[in-house]
Amino acid sequence: MIFIKVPKMVRATYKGILLLVALASGSSILFFLFEGQSIKTSLYWAAITMTTVGYGDVPIQSDGGKIVSVVLACFGILLYGYLGAMIMAIVMESSLSGVFGMNKVKYKDHFVICGWTSLSDVVLSELVTEKRQVAVITEEQDDIIIIKRMGDPKYVFPIYGDPSKSDILEQANIHEASVVILCMADDSKNLITALHIKELNPRARIIVRTTRAELKKTMKIAGVTYVVTPDVMAGRLIASAAFEPEVANFIEDVTSATDVGGFDLQQYTITQDRAATVGALSKSLREKTKTTLVAIGRKRIKEGSLEERWEVIPNPDDEVKVQPGNIVILLGNDEQFKKVKDFLGTKQGR
Repeated sequence: MIFIKVPKMVRATYKGILLLVALASGSSILFFLFEGQSIKTSLYWAAITMTTVGYGDVPIQSDGGKIVSVVLACFGILLYGYLGAMIMAIVMESSLSGVFGMNKVKYKDHFVICGWTSLSDVVLSELVTEKRQVAVITEEQDDIIIIKRMGDPKYVFPIYGDPSKSDILEQANIHEASVVILCMADDSKNLITALHIKELNPRARIIVRTTRAELKKTMKIAGVTYVVTPDVMAGRLIASAAFEPEVANFIEDVTSATDVGGFDLQQYTITQDRAATVGALSKSLREKTKTTLVAIGRKRIKEGSLEERWEVIPNPDDEVKVQPGNIVILLGNDEQFKKVKDFLGTKQGR
């Protein structure tokens, strides 16, 4: 389907309105000269003639006035028809652009999912459950309706186009995005898109799905923050389920936000007021929120590089100090995490 850009039609409408005003003004002046009527009467005559109302209460005596009347009536009909068609086209274009995923995202500090696959479906479900605003780019127009049904427009915004193209990424407001998730089936396309995103928004965290574990290093060099190999992760979970099924069930439970009432793993940033040792912080969290501290994260800057890395320490010793800016990873349920947000004074995530 071919779409005409709305701004172009708006400009054409403005030109039509200016032409209408010019025609009314010019014909009023001619009527004033030919008929000797007042300016007010001439303007009134022009208005009723252009709209083809023609009350007949303003008599036309001269031949010049009659010619002007005929010309004005004909052009008036054409101009009104043109303006009506343009206004209708603007309304239809705006509506269809939303239906077919061709509007621009207005979210800020949002997530962008590039590529619509079965993996994207799961990712979007999890993010919507966490009430995150997500723009989803798909190359299949039929997917737009499916994506729209995944959540409220306040949180889900589908876009039709090729995610590897800069103009489509601009449409997703990539400059304001905080996280970009690349789920396309083609690894080379994921790599190219990652490079484009890094150029357009260097601060965005980029997460890439790849089927080839050997590409992890290449993806990291391209600026990817985290590389996921679903087959490897699934293989580990299946192996675990084979001889320790309860562990596999536990992992599945705590890594899903869509299971209402179930347990989840969430991370929070520690503020100056809550900095303490692991032992003291764990005790306070347990007493105030009933959650369990399972790991902490520290920012590390690689020697000789400005690149930031996060070191995650599972089951840290009680004597380890949790500094402001560090993160804590907690195990709990929805009710417990509500108390955590109040206790720590920060929101989930980073």
